[in-house]
Amino acid sequence: MWLWGSPVGLWSRSVHQYPLDPRSVIRLLQMFPHDGVRTPDVNEFNQQMQFEMDNIRDFIILHYHVTNRRDTPFWRHCASMEIPDSLKHRIELFKQSGRVFKVPTELFGENSWVQVMLGQGLVPEQYHPIVDMMSQEELKSFLEGIKGSVGNMVAQLPEHQQFINHYCSIPTSAVPQSRSA
Repeated sequence: MWLWGSPVGLWSRSVHQYPLDPRSVIRLLQMFPHDGVRTPDVNEFNQQMQFEMDNIRDFIILHYHVTNRRDTPFWRHCASMEIPDSLKHRIELFKQSGRVFKVPTELFGENSWVQVMLGQGLVPEQYHPIVDMMSQEELKSFLEGIKGSVGNMVAQLPEHQQFINHYCSIPTSAVPQSRSA
């Protein structure tokens, strides 16, 4: 479906990422034509949406490609499959130096990329050179600050079972009652 000649419909149909549709609407409003639809606007919109979808694609593929699982043909295929050059570059950059870069319009932040890569067992070959400029005490203080921030955040989160009970439980009114014979 075209919205007054806009490319929104094409993007939405091709990806079927309904939670992302508001992002395309916001982008459309930012680029809303004053005097009719123009090819440069359509091209820019499509280019931005393609960039966003490519980044989402790469993030999803990352989970499957860098896993250590090899127990089924599916996981062996995922580990050996061709991956997009953009993802290959991200993985190589992280493996070499632990660096992850993000442009402001990307959906997933640096922390998300790092968490997946470290969680799947990718370990950088080098550490950031700024570490060599810090004294042991400065480095220790810096790392303890990160640990404290993470600890404070975790302390505010519910336990796993509490989360399940709150967000995933079935209300007793929805459970059919058995009839006595």
